[in-house]
Amino acid sequence: MTRNTCLLALTTLAIAWLVPCLQGAEPATAAAKASPALGVFTWGAPGIAKGYQDQFTDWLGRPIDMALDFQPLDSWEAIEGEVGQLRAWSKWVQAAPGRRLVLSVQLFPNGPKASATGNAQGKPSLEEGAAGAYNEHFRRLAEKLVSFHLENSILRLGWEFNGGWYNYRAVKKEASFAEYWRQIVKTMRGVPGAQNLQYCWNPANTILQSDARKCWPGDEYVDYVGVDVYDQSWAPETYPIPSDATPDEQLKRWKQAWSDWNFSKQHQGLEMWSEFASEHHKPLAIPEWGVCSRKDGHGGGDDTYFIEQMYKFINDPANDVAFHCYFNVNAPDGAHQLTPKNGVPTQFPNSAKRFKELFGAPASAGGAPSGS
Repeated sequence: MTRNTCLLALTTLAIAWLVPCLQGAEPATAAAKASPALGVFTWGAPGIAKGYQDQFTDWLGRPIDMALDFQPLDSWEAIEGEVGQLRAWSKWVQAAPGRRLVLSVQLFPNGPKASATGNAQGKPSLEEGAAGAYNEHFRRLAEKLVSFHLENSILRLGWEFNGGWYNYRAVKKEASFAEYWRQIVKTMRGVPGAQNLQYCWNPANTILQSDARKCWPGDEYVDYVGVDVYDQSWAPETYPIPSDATPDEQLKRWKQAWSDWNFSKQHQGLEMWSEFASEHHKPLAIPEWGVCSRKDGHGGGDDTYFIEQMYKFINDPANDVAFHCYFNVNAPDGAHQLTPKNGVPTQFPNSAKRFKELFGAPASAGGAPSGS
């Protein structure tokens, strides 16, 4: 047998062995889903000095992928994009590959400059937004995001619209909310260079003043189904936790708050939202989440069980969570901050430790949550 004949025979045998292997192999894209992107909110845009986002990264011991921020509330000019805010985030996003901004966008302002187009009340409304009256403001926002190289941002338009605390609340105006959303998305998508902007339809978790599902604008206008989740509960035998509760009683109430309130399909909790996102073929997002201490006692406090359940939910492939952002601040309506800040320690030392154990490394390397 000549040398060329030998080579031909060996090549034929190799192909005969390789083809069945390739035919039975999983596609590369299906081999392993990437861990959900991790983000944080830490009071505002990064400053000239080391920003709170970098401090959170140092504390956690790993880079973060996303940063959450909120537009100022007081004027249409702010909705069109506050230059200082966008400039600061542009620098942060471009400082490392893969970073993205999650920007919470007001539907209309809540201040002295919140004039409408001429309705009798002199205030902006979902109805006027649905008629296209405010589209120009969002066209300008899209143009500014492109000009500051933030065209890969994710926008939370009118977040937590199913609650009663924002002036764009959708209660009894669900159809107008949905149409206003469509007006905004169509307007912004029409701006050159803004085609990579994505839109997160983002109610708050559990039953509130409005059934958020009635506000769905249509699959083609949404990129993510987002839901904000905090460790608070009004289910019986959960919170407030009695001051003299034993550790076993405390854990029992933490578990019940999770199962009967935050996860409960009956109360429009995370189980329902996971199914809703899947039905609409959208990835799920959790743009705000955190442990919670409230003045009225309806927060779980230093609840390591909540941290563990959120870790399990976020990293369960069945829920298809694309990204999540921890709300690392002590807000007026509740404390959530895990990291020490300005010399003040966290109110949640056990939760902070558990968060670092679980989220301080890629999901495949994190410590396994205890129990169920």
